[in-house]
Amino acid sequence: MAMHVINPGPRTTIQDKGRLGYQNSGFAPSGFMDRVASRMANVLVGNHDSDAVVEFCLIGPELYFDETVNIAVCGGDFGIDAGGKIYPANKAVHVPAGVRIKITTGKVGIYGSLAVGGGLDIPMVMGSRSTNLRCGIGGFKGRALMAGDVIALRSPENGRKDLSWRWVPPRRLVSPDDPDITRVRVIAGPQEDMFTAEGIKTFYESSYVITAHSDRMGYRLSGPQVEAKGGYDILSDGIVNGSIQISGEGQPIVMMADRQTTGGYAKIASVINVDIPLFAQLRPGQKVKFVRCTVQEAQELIRKADKKWKEHCRILEKSAPAGFKVLGLSGRDGGGSRTGWKSRGWKRKDRKRGGSNR
Repeated sequence: MAMHVINPGPRTTIQDKGRLGYQNSGFAPSGFMDRVASRMANVLVGNHDSDAVVEFCLIGPELYFDETVNIAVCGGDFGIDAGGKIYPANKAVHVPAGVRIKITTGKVGIYGSLAVGGGLDIPMVMGSRSTNLRCGIGGFKGRALMAGDVIALRSPENGRKDLSWRWVPPRRLVSPDDPDITRVRVIAGPQEDMFTAEGIKTFYESSYVITAHSDRMGYRLSGPQVEAKGGYDILSDGIVNGSIQISGEGQPIVMMADRQTTGGYAKIASVINVDIPLFAQLRPGQKVKFVRCTVQEAQELIRKADKKWKEHCRILEKSAPAGFKVLGLSGRDGGGSRTGWKSRGWKRKDRKRGGSNR
């Protein structure tokens, strides 16, 4: 059984949790841009949460499979057009063999993760299936997907079990209080002392715009200049996911999954782990404001997120009715609780609890 690529869309690659442990040799980790979306898509189709996914940017791929398969798309406000039937994101879809699948683009979010039940048969390179485009390693032949590519599945028998009852509430990607500005929490340092008191105040009190010069390596921001005491250059040191460098022009650059391993600009702060997936979904033109957070607060937030994630996984392993009851969801599609979505227009039942991408 295999996945056939009809049209890949721009910048569509294979990614997993990343190539960890090789930064000291100059290899960027790569991996999921939105870890939450990728893990959730995998679990919806019965994969391990760190399995490789098809990650796309804004415009998704067109595909077909030569046998029946379960797929799921999570991340931005995307949808799945399977032979003319439209399904929402955040839901497992049981797709018959040969049906043409097209990912539809929404208004919110930029990265999507498409998981395929059974897992993609991609060779491991240095402990990961992630694509490193700069080095030309990992993923499918070390490159972005192209029309005509055929990728086999590791366990195609997984597609025979219908998992279409599995779905989860969409994440809130915009603030209900101020949809025009996304607040992202950061930990100060490691070179905060290189900036003036006025520069630090500017960084935290101003809003910055995501520019079009943003990609998997880093997001360049535009806004008020962050003033340094005597320049922005340092002896190059290590870069982590979410590091916020300040360029020679005084503008923030947030380093992402394909970041360089070291950098020579001073780093005023780092985005906390639980907010990186939210930040990754910001489109060019959107505004962000940085909010100071302590290490202790960040650690508590990640513990809570991990606990919530394990609860999601536990629920999805249960039978459909039990899963709906725990999540507070309702099946209204005329077929009992198999999908949890209304058949007309595939609209979720309105309820107070939870959020919406819209």
